[in-house]
Amino acid sequence: MRAFSLLTAATAAVLAAGCGGSTAERAAQEPTTLPATVTVSADTLPTTFAAEGTVRARLRADISTRMMARVTEIPVEIGTRVRHGQTLIRLGLDDVTASRAKADAAVTMARAARDEAARQAARMDTLHAEDVVSRVQRDQARLGATQAESQLAMAEATLQEVETAAGYARITAPFDGVVVDRAVDPGDLAAPGMPLLVVESNGPREVVLAVAPEVAAQLRSGAAVEVVARDGRRTDGVVRAVSGGADPQTRTVEVRVEVPSDWPTGVSVTALIPTGTRVAVTVPASAVVRRGQLTGVRVVSGDGVVLRWVRLGRSVGDRIEVLSGLEAGERIAL
Repeated sequence: MRAFSLLTAATAAVLAAGCGGSTAERAAQEPTTLPATVTVSADTLPTTFAAEGTVRARLRADISTRMMARVTEIPVEIGTRVRHGQTLIRLGLDDVTASRAKADAAVTMARAARDEAARQAARMDTLHAEDVVSRVQRDQARLGATQAESQLAMAEATLQEVETAAGYARITAPFDGVVVDRAVDPGDLAAPGMPLLVVESNGPREVVLAVAPEVAAQLRSGAAVEVVARDGRRTDGVVRAVSGGADPQTRTVEVRVEVPSDWPTGVSVTALIPTGTRVAVTVPASAVVRRGQLTGVRVVSGDGVVLRWVRLGRSVGDRIEVLSGLEAGERIAL
């Protein structure tokens, strides 16, 4: 019995020694070390005023006509790039042709009447010199010649108006650009002031902002303004113009900011206008942990790290502002 107890004890000791050796080896192979860490800093950040606006072309023309006529031809579609002077719309000339015929006839008749009145006045001058007719008769003949000249001038002016109207039948592009809207088709009736096409210029786009006078007072032409589009695009826009005074109704100042030419018109944007500086806590973007809608950082605590949820603000380069949940001087893991 004593021999069996000694054997059991020896066996247990051997097994215990064997287990202890395995644990030591695993500890040596998997050392517990902290990841790279950084100290949270309080940085000076620019303060901004967020102004809403919409991207638009620098030049935009609503194409219409000055005459009422049927549309006979539209050789452009939405998206067609056009050159200055290129034909956009042709209108029917049926009414213009009839008016031109009437005006031509009126000019012919007025010219004949003028010539006849001039000859009559010349005859009366000769007869008055020979004392055959009275001075009153001569003056009446001269008056008739003057009236005939006026009638001819009026007829020629009418013909010129008809020719001008004929020029309205061909509507051309006012500048190089692209057709962005089309409201009529061949056969439609075009009326004065009715929108037919919309053409926007090529090249840089601009955002028109309405800002408070005290904010606009800090802006100058050429200043950089960060512009963020709703689709996620970002760019450093350039202030192109600042209105000289506030609008009396809205009490705001118009500011125009240039953005790249590849930004589509109609996109809503937010311009972050610099207004000063402030001190804020920031962390590297690589230190942020995201879990669905939650954001956090791994804070060094003793010999380990603890995940702490924080509320983030805007990004500034490769760093992100922390609005709450973290203090300057704490250490976080990357």
